[in-house]
Amino acid sequence: MPRKNIIVDTDAGPDDLLALAYLLVHPDITVEAITLTYGLAHAERAAVNISRMVAAFSTGHVPVYIGHAEPLAGNAAFPERWRRLSDNLPGVSLPKAYVPPQKEHAVSFLERRLSRASRPVRVLALGALTNLTTLTRASAPALEELVIMGGAVDVPGNVNDSDEFVSPNGKAEWNFFVDPLAASKVFASDLPITLIPLDATNQVPVKIPFIDEFIRMARCPIGRMTSQVLESIRPFAAQGVFYAWDPLAAVYLVNPDIVTLTRFPVEVKASGPDAGNSCRSDAGCICFVATSAQGKLFTRYFTAPFEESARAYS
Repeated sequence: MPRKNIIVDTDAGPDDLLALAYLLVHPDITVEAITLTYGLAHAERAAVNISRMVAAFSTGHVPVYIGHAEPLAGNAAFPERWRRLSDNLPGVSLPKAYVPPQKEHAVSFLERRLSRASRPVRVLALGALTNLTTLTRASAPALEELVIMGGAVDVPGNVNDSDEFVSPNGKAEWNFFVDPLAASKVFASDLPITLIPLDATNQVPVKIPFIDEFIRMARCPIGRMTSQVLESIRPFAAQGVFYAWDPLAAVYLVNPDIVTLTRFPVEVKASGPDAGNSCRSDAGCICFVATSAQGKLFTRYFTAPFEESARAYS
């Protein structure tokens, strides 16, 4: 199987790190670059964390670019405690040495790289869509597929699931909620979008037995780091509130049979009380939407490259 080239646009939360570790260790994936966007971790701190991670575990140089640190409009944000956890990554050991992030802005890099039609690449968007609003099919001929983790189409949202945040919006998902204008712009475009919303990720909860089995199995360096990330989210998994949001989107890139895709137009509301809501609407972009996922297959697919790396390491 030819290797797939991927650019990861991320806000560097714990589930982002799990997704990125999976992509870095997978033999069929080349992570070409990583761009930092608005969302969970603060962009400057996230860039250092991600740079340290790829310096330790990538087989080649993976440039890191810092993008937008604020939403296009408004002041919506993740709860501050969540942001501090994503900044500090308690219990996760990363090396001190790393290659500093690139000076070029992430948006400039994305526009430049995706204009090269002769070098096809997929983009995996794991945070707010703030870095992606200037792209069109004409300006980004190299973009084979834009895979977005976000939204809640036919299920409730998750911004009111936490006792640390109260919102009357019961339909929005966090990545779209924190920058609804950006999400609205992207879903009004003609980009080749595949959406992995809560409709699918709700079917892949991260449970304690999965964490325990992964920690037992993962004996390679990147597996141990991934185990530390999983250990850090154990309290959330024990409460039944942590799902394989970003890892499911990453696994889809290698094993598309993990989800069931349906093609229909999706719109994201840009403002007002429904800001960040995603819905079926002819006013939106026609895209492929994951309407369900196979949880048992996810466990096998996600752990497979770590098991292979552990065997090679031992």
